Amino acid sequence: MEQEVKRWLEISETDLNVAKHLFKTYYPKPCEIICYHCQQCAEKAIKAVILSFGLPSGLPKVHDLSYLLNLLKDSVDIDEKYYDYADTLMPYGVSVRYPNEMYLDESHAKKALLMAQEILDWAKNTANK
Repeated sequence: MEQEVKRWLEISETDLNVAKHLFKTYYPKPCEIICYHCQQCAEKAIKAVILSFGLPSGLPKVHDLSYLLNLLKDSVDIDEKYYDYADTLMPYGVSVRYPNEMYLDESHAKKALLMAQEILDWAKNTANK
């Protein structure tokens, strides 16, 4: 189980690194793709924590970040800000897959990068306890 948790955290970090790379090197910035990878980072990080606690329900194949956090609420303290981050990042996992579904600019991408990084940091600290 420990290796599986580590693997989920690694792929979460890869998503974040891809998003950071796109933000730094591309012009114009592909904000939809950056935000998508930030949502993916957060989802995989939260799923790593779920795996680390070995919840009886197992690892759900859902993408709703708030739902995933709620699965953990009886096992670990979760700062309310992570629910806010989840609500912000959630649409980036689906809506950005369809052109013209949502307008995102550099400020959205910057914010998504910060939120994804914080969720990943929280997950690493929480999964290792």
